[in-house]
Amino acid sequence: MKILGSVTARMIKRISGLISLLFVCALQAEDSTLKPITLQLKWHHQFQFAGYYAAIEKGFYKEVGLEVSLLEAKPGIDPISVVLNKQADFGVGTSDLVLAFHKGDPITILGVIMQHSPLNLMTLSESNINHVHKFIGKRLMIEPNSAELFAYMQSEGIHQSALTLETHSHNVNDLINSKADVMSVYSTDEPYILAEQGIRFQLFSPRMSGIDFYGDNFFTLQSLVEKDPQLVRNFYQATIKGWKYAMSHQEEIVQLIYQKYSQQKSLEHLRFEAKSMDELMMPKLIEPGYMTEGRWRHIADTYHSLGILPEKINLQGLLYQPNYDFEYAQLQEQLKYIALVFIVLLVLIIGLTRLYRTTHARKEQLDTIFMESPLSLIVMDKAGNVQKWNRQAEKTFLWKEKDVIGKSLVELLVPEKDQTKVAEVLANTKESRASVVSENRNVRKDGSEIMCEWVNAPYQNALSNETDIICMARDITKRKALEAKLYEAAQFDWLTGIANSNMLSQLMKQQLVESKRDKSHFALLFIDIDDYKQVNDLYGHLVGDEVLKVVAQRLRNSIRESDIVGRYAGDEFVILLRGIETDIEVDALVKKIMNEFIPLIHLNEVSLQVRISIGSSIYPQDSDDIEGLIQYADKEMYHAKTINKAKHKAKENR
Repeated sequence: MKILGSVTARMIKRISGLISLLFVCALQAEDSTLKPITLQLKWHHQFQFAGYYAAIEKGFYKEVGLEVSLLEAKPGIDPISVVLNKQADFGVGTSDLVLAFHKGDPITILGVIMQHSPLNLMTLSESNINHVHKFIGKRLMIEPNSAELFAYMQSEGIHQSALTLETHSHNVNDLINSKADVMSVYSTDEPYILAEQGIRFQLFSPRMSGIDFYGDNFFTLQSLVEKDPQLVRNFYQATIKGWKYAMSHQEEIVQLIYQKYSQQKSLEHLRFEAKSMDELMMPKLIEPGYMTEGRWRHIADTYHSLGILPEKINLQGLLYQPNYDFEYAQLQEQLKYIALVFIVLLVLIIGLTRLYRTTHARKEQLDTIFMESPLSLIVMDKAGNVQKWNRQAEKTFLWKEKDVIGKSLVELLVPEKDQTKVAEVLANTKESRASVVSENRNVRKDGSEIMCEWVNAPYQNALSNETDIICMARDITKRKALEAKLYEAAQFDWLTGIANSNMLSQLMKQQLVESKRDKSHFALLFIDIDDYKQVNDLYGHLVGDEVLKVVAQRLRNSIRESDIVGRYAGDEFVILLRGIETDIEVDALVKKIMNEFIPLIHLNEVSLQVRISIGSSIYPQDSDDIEGLIQYADKEMYHAKTINKAKHKAKENR
């Protein structure tokens, strides 16, 4: 090899050992050792737990360093107790988790699988028990952890003391054979058994009385979240990935369950379960795992209204909040370590380029170090053509060495629009005779694009007496994507995609500084959705969230390119209007915005007339600081709301 000469066997051994040690440290996050954890299921193996099977089978858990074992449940097994006793790390439970939390159990709900609970009460049509009030005096089998069913009956005026309860056999044949008159079932399971036998039945869902709880929530201990937040985050992300895969590849997972986990149910039964779960999860509209504090507060308030829970219990600690600060701090530490490794490797490469002047022996050993390096190493001549290309470069850029020798490195790997800039970096490396570190996009053989970090070190080729360059590259595509994701989470509202309150505050302060310096004006609009609480009460929080998204989009459509719209809090929005001088200009923009809300909002089968109230303030006429401007605009908004309500009421009375 031209750039590497011979050194003593001892020197070779030391250099090889140092490189190996550095790369082992740099890639320690990719340690192949898997951490064993256990997940306690609610019942026997069936499609109800499809996402966990998919995450195991497709390797999603292993990708984040986890070896997950599933514990099948049996009658009498309570997943909450199993996790509390540390017989399992994670569990799957019902909305009874909020009752356990209030009781003092230190649990944290990580995510929701089904947006609507599958838990129902079933009777046979021939029994003539066709109304919930006919349950009185009948034999009821209700499985444990089914408080929502008792809440349903209590909301219908039936207290538990009026019911005749028997131990649940978990066998629907006991309902068919009249050993029970009413039985708790899953709408995803038992209805298939009766329908297959041609037996007519009736289902009583708590949703019939407005009790709409979540179904199947996966949870863990608060102590695990605090002790090992990265493990919990990895389990959460891999689980969500598994559920997404399972619901978009239902037949594949049905076959997997039947062949690998259980044949207690037929393939057709499993397919029925998959279809029923799809209706309860709504995966095409709602991401698996999605939950809101408002919905859990609704569940707790429902229990309170029925005397099961006290009023307004503290839910702090119950719902999982991913620790972005921890992940960002961890990323910073990794970047510092990687930077240190790069510096050491750079010094090492520069040292190796000098060794060739005095050494010519043991060429094959040094060739091996170059070719087997975990980083992409490329030797480029003065014309910018590839002279040497190691195996990691083949893996990173998908080109074989024989296909790239003699070709221009810039034309081969750099997008056409970036080639001039990269060529200047390489020219500067040769002219300055100093190592240069840079980042740029690269194109692989298959046309895909990645981001790489490069260290380019010049050296004097003793044979040609020309300045060649050793190029070292590392794929940082995933790292850059994570950095972008963390930035977006910190600056933009997660629901609507517009600026969040933090970003709004920064932009308003920046505008205030510029306006004071330039003696220019700007305006703030404070916007609130009229009667937004009624939307949530009537249609649910999912529709409420969709309304917020549409409102944000309409506000964005109605402002100028230079203006900024952001979500201030809840259903409140703020618009920063730059270059505004007079009330006339503000009124024109307000009128344009109000016109955007004349059309109805259509969401699935729901059509809503959404009205907004707007207040405004202008700097410096109304105040010379941000807080004063917001307070003034807020006051004007409430004045506008009062007028709007009066107009609307008068219109209704006509």
